[in-house]
Amino acid sequence: MNALLVWPRFPRSYWGQEYALPLIGKGAVLPPLGLITAAALLPRHWNLRLVDLNIEPLADEALRWGEVVMISAMRIQRDSFREVVRRARAFGKRIVAGGPYVTTDPDEISGVDHIVLGEAEEVLPELARQLEAGAPAPARVQAAARPDVSKTPAPRFDLLRIDRYDCVGVQFSRGCPFSCEFCDIIEIFGRVPRTKPPEQFLAELDAVRATGFRGPVFVVDDNFIGNKVAARKMLARLAPWSRAHGDPFDFFTEASINLADDDGLIAGLVAANFSAVFVGIETPSREALLETKKRQNTHLDLEQSIEKLVRAGLEVMAGFIVGFDADDETIFECQRTFIARSPVSMAMIGILTALPGTQLWRRLAAEGRLHGDAEGDAAYRPNFDTRMPEQELVEGYGRLLASLYEPPAYFARALRAISLQRHLPAPRYRRSLEYSLRVLFRSIWRQGLRGRYRGVYWRFLLRAALIAPHRFPRAFALAVHGEHMIRYTFEDVLPRVAAAAPRRAPRRSPVAEVLVPLRRLVQAAKAAATS
Repeated sequence: MNALLVWPRFPRSYWGQEYALPLIGKGAVLPPLGLITAAALLPRHWNLRLVDLNIEPLADEALRWGEVVMISAMRIQRDSFREVVRRARAFGKRIVAGGPYVTTDPDEISGVDHIVLGEAEEVLPELARQLEAGAPAPARVQAAARPDVSKTPAPRFDLLRIDRYDCVGVQFSRGCPFSCEFCDIIEIFGRVPRTKPPEQFLAELDAVRATGFRGPVFVVDDNFIGNKVAARKMLARLAPWSRAHGDPFDFFTEASINLADDDGLIAGLVAANFSAVFVGIETPSREALLETKKRQNTHLDLEQSIEKLVRAGLEVMAGFIVGFDADDETIFECQRTFIARSPVSMAMIGILTALPGTQLWRRLAAEGRLHGDAEGDAAYRPNFDTRMPEQELVEGYGRLLASLYEPPAYFARALRAISLQRHLPAPRYRRSLEYSLRVLFRSIWRQGLRGRYRGVYWRFLLRAALIAPHRFPRAFALAVHGEHMIRYTFEDVLPRVAAAAPRRAPRRSPVAEVLVPLRRLVQAAKAAATS
């Protein structure tokens, strides 16, 4: 069979780095790891074609070619997902859909012949056999148990136009042991982390390396240290593998902040060439953390933990949330102060959203507080009745973003991170000289000569070069990321936040009630006399 695999388009987001991509000469940050993993489960004699709408259009010719169209998506890709379904339906194609969006809200999906719920390893091969044989196949399929990831085949990296991506994703584990109320990961993958053995993980890295790719590799685990014992064993094998192959990859991942309590794991990550980690801080409010069941963040000093990770050589990206029931009007200044004095340049801040299938969704539904759809990262208003007045929440969120992504504020945090790492050696992984020069010239032209914050840009690079000249490649990378973080905040997010904010009813004093109409009459009289 001819199977067309389609990855829908993402709207612009903090994660997408759309304003920075032209500087680095790439089409998208990451390829669709889930979709190419599903591709590896299909029969080897099938003909497969992958279209990622984030780097290329979906041509009619591709739709005519495919006998079956297979789509995966996250919720934030919903609009593009629906458009792909509409076009495939117009060509009379059989459609199979799966992924996080379909799994967490299957009743919202329409126009699709077959839905794969959850992880596909146990069910997709049989569904493919039924499709090929022309036999009846169920409209919904779901595995009875969570699959053993040690039996998952290596993703089909060969299907990718890999030179169009800045990073490549690989997966070591699925699941997280914690129980954060707002999180849908534990609903999709469970709370018992399942890991791949080191030799399997290294074989996947060999497959990436065989494509010719060299650069950042995102270990996409939602909590890389969910199983610390397995993580240590894997890192012990990864470090010598990296050195033996000339450090071809610069790794980064996601982990819970309790990583800061484990010096051995931190050292293992750095030795294996990990340079960055994303952590979910969410809020400095202990009351909000307890409310959302993120108790692991209450057992240690969050500021000291972030600083410790950065000093060790791990750039910290972090997620923050406003809109918890425990939040009041003081939370915005509390968050601003916490983030402003941290070395977290890339702070992802969002309004709390109740995602379908989460504990938060179920609680708010039981309380009768849900009133809207869940947009995930694209949310500029909450989709439930908040304790804080909604207008105050949305306006405070906008002020918080504006204060943190004014160019001086962003570059001050970036400089703090570089300062904390000035004692470290130069990064082992290096981009090619040709690539680095291309990015350098594009950045200087766009940010240093034409950018509205060019003065701040040059001061940051000069200070970084003086403080830690051997860490300058990291400083320059932060400057390039700043192009997206700053522009996206001011050109995309803040206008949408302003448009989404509920309108205040104008307040007039008794005097104004008289003066305003009188002023309008005077202006009308002057206009008439002039004409």
